[in-house]
Amino acid sequence: MIQSHFIRCRSFRSNRMTGLQGIQTTVFLLIAFTLLPVQWVGAQDGPLDGEAIIKRSRDLIYEVGDQKNTVNLSLIERDGSIKKIVALRFWKNYRATEGIDSKMLLSTEFPPDSRGVSFLIWDYSEKNKPDDLWLYLPALRMVRRISAQDQNDAFLGSDLTFGDMGQRRLDEDDHKFLKEEDYRGTPSYVVESLPREKESLYSKKISWISKKDWTILKIDYYDRNKKLLKRQTIDWQTIDELFVWKKTNVTNVQNGHRTLFEVEDLEVNIGLEDSDFTERSLKTGIRR
Repeated sequence: MIQSHFIRCRSFRSNRMTGLQGIQTTVFLLIAFTLLPVQWVGAQDGPLDGEAIIKRSRDLIYEVGDQKNTVNLSLIERDGSIKKIVALRFWKNYRATEGIDSKMLLSTEFPPDSRGVSFLIWDYSEKNKPDDLWLYLPALRMVRRISAQDQNDAFLGSDLTFGDMGQRRLDEDDHKFLKEEDYRGTPSYVVESLPREKESLYSKKISWISKKDWTILKIDYYDRNKKLLKRQTIDWQTIDELFVWKKTNVTNVQNGHRTLFEVEDLEVNIGLEDSDFTERSLKTGIRR
């Protein structure tokens, strides 16, 4: 989706990790995944092309220069028990300048034993160049660079991976228009996306994209055995004439675990600087 949406994967761990291990192997529907601005545009004319539809939905991110928000995560077990996580997120759009799509800093506020644990992510537009991600552990006063392999694991014990929350390039997948159908009363395009790399976690993804405004409404993720693994739905709101995420729900249909992401205190175009996305800000936080 959205924001932010596809991955370079190794293996998804259905048992969410805890403690330092879980924190080290997490990240990104917060990155492009919390705010995607939307233009009011009509349905596509002429022959439908899957890649063109996906491109229209992804181009929406370039309408905002930067953003700040609070993200509330609820990790919901099959038995109904809930774990809460709260994080502050700062994101800056570089619009592919010098090969960079965006930069994001995420800092946990709750629970207390994770407060100050922070992630810095540089998302690149260059072909075959993986995202860079750094982790700061305040208890150890240590910054650690996370390997590309570790970026394929679960985000803070949620049902999404680092890769799910990153912005996958169009040329990394083959996109096929399947059909038009209503989703929750909204006329939508349905597009299948097949990863070109053999090591992908998913065999395919199927997206439902609104014909009215190009927002992504639902994504189904299929495992390597071509069985439905998880389903993501997205609810939108408007702010300053832009559509933004209100919440997204991700359900692992194979194990019954569910993750709810909710966005609060959203501000856009606040003037974030390059210096806000450095190792120093990773340690001290962004004071805005």
